[in-house]
Amino acid sequence: MRARAVERVLRKIPSSMPGAEEVRAYLKALHARKYSLSTINATARVLRDLFRSLAASGIERLQDVQPADLDAYRLALVDRGLKVNTLNAYLLSVRKFFRFLEQTQRIFDNPAAELLIPRVQRRIAYRIPTVAEIKRLLEQPDLSKPRGFRDRALLEVAYSTGCRLNELMQMQIFDPDLQNGYMRVKGKGNKERVVPLGKQAVFWLEQYLPAARGKLLRRDPDLHALWIGSWGRPLSDQIWRRRVREYADRAGITPPLTPHMLRRACATHMLQRGAHPVQLQMLLGHASLQHLSHYLRLSIKDIKEQHERSKPGK
Repeated sequence: MRARAVERVLRKIPSSMPGAEEVRAYLKALHARKYSLSTINATARVLRDLFRSLAASGIERLQDVQPADLDAYRLALVDRGLKVNTLNAYLLSVRKFFRFLEQTQRIFDNPAAELLIPRVQRRIAYRIPTVAEIKRLLEQPDLSKPRGFRDRALLEVAYSTGCRLNELMQMQIFDPDLQNGYMRVKGKGNKERVVPLGKQAVFWLEQYLPAARGKLLRRDPDLHALWIGSWGRPLSDQIWRRRVREYADRAGITPPLTPHMLRRACATHMLQRGAHPVQLQMLLGHASLQHLSHYLRLSIKDIKEQHERSKPGK
């Protein structure tokens, strides 16, 4: 299924585009290295945009691309008013593509070797929902309907495990081990990890499986997806984003809540309660502790504020 989706992405690369063959080879390499479909899609969009710009400048061959051409593309992106994060993502994709070409000897000189890429300033000013707000959020689903049990179970699992949205949506009925309180998760690059489930997550999964989930299944009783939408198909991430926002509104949580903020809340609340960063790294599926730096800075800020309120030494 994933291979067919990648083939659809490859078919969107026009054969008339300069470097079309090399772009397809690069996207296939990303697929072979188990990059996510969203990353492959995003990379394809960036490279199509790049080569449209290069073609408009009269460049017909990949080998003719010069550093000045890529710098002109960078300036064109700036003129579009792209945010720094988006600009960074575009130019990183370009640099990685040309590095691939150099490593596979498709070009001799890498025109992107000195490409200027803006540094992304990591923001830590976003607001994390409090424990009390998360408690109100969890109480919002309507338990008179099957989807209410689904939503309560999904909210509990999201907050308990800190899973990414795409990890939640990929879960299968065989992934939870309710007897032992664990969940198998397929993360970035199809890497699997096993994460613990809290008691509430286990309890609400037991309510959802099999009764409520069975009622949601309509067309395909053999469907293995854990989370079922109202039409008997796997729940989509768009629907879930909307549901989380609706529940947050009912709970009086502002600004609008997103599924990713549940992941942030899980991480931040665990650190505030004394969790070790290495344990949190394993739970969240981060490759290194560097990815936890913004959570750690938030916790240090909380400690500083508490220190000032308690006025020790005064």
